[in-house]
Amino acid sequence: MILKAAAALLFNFIMYLAFGSIVSIRKDGKWSLPVTLALGFFAYYALFALFAFPVMLTYRPLSLLARIWLIPCGIVLIVSAVLYARRWKEKFAALAADLVSGKTFWIALAAVTLLTVILAVITYSFTLDAAYYVASVSTNVDTNMINVYDPFTGAWQDHFELRYVFATYYANDSVICSLTGLPALVQTKGVMSATVMLIVNMLYAGICRYFFDDRKRALFMYILMSATNFLFISIYTASNFLMTRTYEGKTVVGNISLVLIFVLYMTMVADENEKGIFWKLFIVCLGTATVSSTANMVIPAQVCVLFVPYAFIKKKYSIIPKVLLCILPEIVMMLLYVFYVKGYYAVYTFPR
Repeated sequence: MILKAAAALLFNFIMYLAFGSIVSIRKDGKWSLPVTLALGFFAYYALFALFAFPVMLTYRPLSLLARIWLIPCGIVLIVSAVLYARRWKEKFAALAADLVSGKTFWIALAAVTLLTVILAVITYSFTLDAAYYVASVSTNVDTNMINVYDPFTGAWQDHFELRYVFATYYANDSVICSLTGLPALVQTKGVMSATVMLIVNMLYAGICRYFFDDRKRALFMYILMSATNFLFISIYTASNFLMTRTYEGKTVVGNISLVLIFVLYMTMVADENEKGIFWKLFIVCLGTATVSSTANMVIPAQVCVLFVPYAFIKKKYSIIPKVLLCILPEIVMMLLYVFYVKGYYAVYTFPR
């Protein structure tokens, strides 16, 4: 079981690297491994949603989606390997050289990261949401359907609950369980908790190295960021979700999406000629829309707060239409959900 879970974790990062490379690596341009992996995370789930929705909304079995999803994964992996294998080799060689020259920094970084991963995996989650998401994956696998049955009662639902049906992030967990035989609890609480925590810590490490060339200062900042997450306990904070409800969609929104958007903003401020910023931002927004309905409010707010003032300060008003295009997925999802809640339409779980 442990080896199978480790293989699923490795599969995640291989696919994120493949997807992220296509999104972020440009010819002879610099690229960041943490940013590429995080972008790949959202590109992976954005593409998965395009395959999941037709299968789910036409009442087809989960096993069909699992077989179909292997095809784009294989294609992306092969194409990415052919195009970027040399760039991967160069990046990992540079990281190996940096590891040799700064062993203390990397050992301490690995120790803190490992501690946060272990804490996230072993934390006891007793919230209703936590139970719902694990039960949803388990119900999908056991019934070989996608979001048709109520996870708490097992009853056939009259219509899809759109708050959850748009979040195909969990449907992917069901696909992985279907393909590997991993129990839902191991996949969600183990594999995905470790995945999310590792991506978050990679982004933190990248931010620290961005601000400080000196490794001691970068490490001190990294430790403070990790300590803040561990000590900042309240009901509704990104830190609390990260440490206690790591695999939930809200955690991804609060700790990967928002951080990555901030990194993209810093990149643009540091180099106004940096290409592809808004393409990457669109991928983040699109992928986040398939993770949690929380994104429908949080992501437009952050994107507008960061990029709209910048457009006015720099008098680059052409940025504003790009910003609106980037947050369009969240706006569409928000309107669909509002119309559903108001009773204007419903998406049924059977032909009518």
